[in-house]
Amino acid sequence: MIKTNWIPTDEYYHRLLAAPDAATRHQLYLDLFVEPWRPMMQMMSRTISSEQADPLDGARAWAWLLPDQVDTIAAILQKMETAGAWNIGGEALTAAAARFAAFDDRISFDTVTGWLVLADPVRSNQLERGYTGAVDWLSPRFIGQFWEPNDHNLPRLPGLVAHEMHHLIRLRAFPWDMQHTSVADYIVVEGTAESFAASLFGEHAVGYFITEFDAAEFETARRLIGEGLHATGFDVIRSYIFGDALAERSGYKPLGGMPTYGGYAIGYHVVQAFMKRSGRTIEEVTFLPATEIVAGSGFFA
Repeated sequence: MIKTNWIPTDEYYHRLLAAPDAATRHQLYLDLFVEPWRPMMQMMSRTISSEQADPLDGARAWAWLLPDQVDTIAAILQKMETAGAWNIGGEALTAAAARFAAFDDRISFDTVTGWLVLADPVRSNQLERGYTGAVDWLSPRFIGQFWEPNDHNLPRLPGLVAHEMHHLIRLRAFPWDMQHTSVADYIVVEGTAESFAASLFGEHAVGYFITEFDAAEFETARRLIGEGLHATGFDVIRSYIFGDALAERSGYKPLGGMPTYGGYAIGYHVVQAFMKRSGRTIEEVTFLPATEIVAGSGFFA
């Protein structure tokens, strides 16, 4: 079975807050948070040489709280600890990994690592409702970050953990190719991850973009994605997944009518339809090609 490694970042934050001065706190932040993620941060910032870059550039770009934001760190940390977030996240990771015990021979790593970090409410994406997650492209680990912990998003922490861990498995079974990955591939990546989270923790644990779509938006997203299933190109396929509002904000071309996170909603329902028609479990579906899942779902027929 996959072993799990849940990083005690709550303890890291307490060490920052207890630092005797700003210089010590800054160095602790670099050692505890920046250095472990430096390879990924550098890969995402290729245009800045390591000699020119501020060592906090990566953390700043990812909207993490910085070492001088002690009051905000203390306030968000207290809310997260009161909710038991670190215990809940660690237990969710253990439960998620256990579901793939029968598939060890199909998984290319034996340990998955999870991080939970605090983000800046001002610099974070307001469309994400106070939390988000991401995977490391270089190592089998993921990160969840919260900037506005509340009654909406804290119950979704287990779903976030399951979603991101699932990405690590799916994206190694079907490696990402920036030039040739299609819209169909991408909606299945997100749809299988959300379906895995729902299978473990219930639909209440998945993102609002799955449960709160109105009928008109849903049909618009279904039509646009159905017409664009074979489209490729990273900026192109992101427009289908994230929608027009985020495309405009991020500098790539909107489709003209795609609802925010429409690709997630459609991907989830495609996978759900395939599972219902095929009788396969989400763990089995994880290792099937996107073309088979989309065609077998009947969703765009």
